[in-house]
Amino acid sequence: MSNDLESDLARVIGRAAEGAPQAPSDLPARVVIRSRRRRSRTLAAATAAAVVVVVAGGGALSVRGLQGAPEVAVNPAPVTPTTRQQATIPGPVEQVWPDAVWKIPAKLKEGGRKLRPVIFIDDRTLLLETWASHEKADALYAYDLDTNQIRKITDIRTPKGVFASAFTAGAGRIFWQTIEDTRTRLWSVPVEGGEPMEIPTDAPIRKGADKLVVTGDRLAFSVFQGGGVFTVPLEGGAVTPVQNAGEHHILTWPWVGMPGEYTPDNEPSFKELYNVENGDMSMALVRPGDEYVRCGVTTCVGVGADRKPFVRLRDGSQERELPETAMHGLSMDRFMTVSLPTRGQALVDLVTGKSGDLGLRPDAKGTMTSVQPGITNDRLVWYDLKGRLVIIDLARITRG
Repeated sequence: MSNDLESDLARVIGRAAEGAPQAPSDLPARVVIRSRRRRSRTLAAATAAAVVVVVAGGGALSVRGLQGAPEVAVNPAPVTPTTRQQATIPGPVEQVWPDAVWKIPAKLKEGGRKLRPVIFIDDRTLLLETWASHEKADALYAYDLDTNQIRKITDIRTPKGVFASAFTAGAGRIFWQTIEDTRTRLWSVPVEGGEPMEIPTDAPIRKGADKLVVTGDRLAFSVFQGGGVFTVPLEGGAVTPVQNAGEHHILTWPWVGMPGEYTPDNEPSFKELYNVENGDMSMALVRPGDEYVRCGVTTCVGVGADRKPFVRLRDGSQERELPETAMHGLSMDRFMTVSLPTRGQALVDLVTGKSGDLGLRPDAKGTMTSVQPGITNDRLVWYDLKGRLVIIDLARITRG
């Protein structure tokens, strides 16, 4: 390894670890690997989290992620980092965080169909889907990461042009939505398997959701276009608007905010936050000249007037320069990816300063999967590497 490579990576990781604001360790992880180019034929596309396969011209392919998290403090007291990455290319991610990384088959044994991770059902069970065509799920599977056993949960049958999206899990069931014309339908199936059942509502839902989350005995969702947060009993019934959240989007329950993740006019995402359970509010500080600001529950990232990427707490304190722009925000208010001198990528934990090489490299044609953290996605990170799926559970990465 050359001294140049070592010094380059030392600057990248060292600056991030030394200066970054410190988020609470128990905020669940959300790495989304989201495409810059989203399919526009249905609203379901806009709500999907994604892995992007970046080619020379910046094209992409995409897949989805999940949601769900406990309450945390909005502006926690700063925590001093205790570690710093050595001035070397980091070790493989599975060696840095061995309890949080798995490699599983990328295809079903019978028939050889490709498997695509969707969400974590629980701490040991991964929800997978197969596709009938691009992004059109036609079956769901549960994969036990402890035993490496896979079982089919159900088939999903949707009309042409209709997609299942916004998957979430809770109360022993899997939930999702479909959007057909102007009507959104909510569905569920027991985790143990069975036939999907539509969740009946007292009135048609006319706007698609950007996120679903199970909270107690209700399913909460926020509306993609125009915002608004609503709940419905898990067994069906009245769709009830959440008080004081008429223009909000779910970030991490019970935190909802506005504007949402998608800000076509470059507004700061989730500048305003509201806790629907206790009424707490937080308004993020945005300085003149700031651009591409993406705020989580505790931190904001963006590009300052000096064109340098930054991370800081929502109140504006502890601002530090980042090694790279975190265009989609920080997952769990602490995780991002950075480019390596080897033209690969590393996952970086800004709380501890640790980093792990994802093992991704451009192929002979210059094509490479790019993993990008995001503010609204779950603990699941996944990508295809040499014919196997690398699974990372960010919730298993501790502060130590």
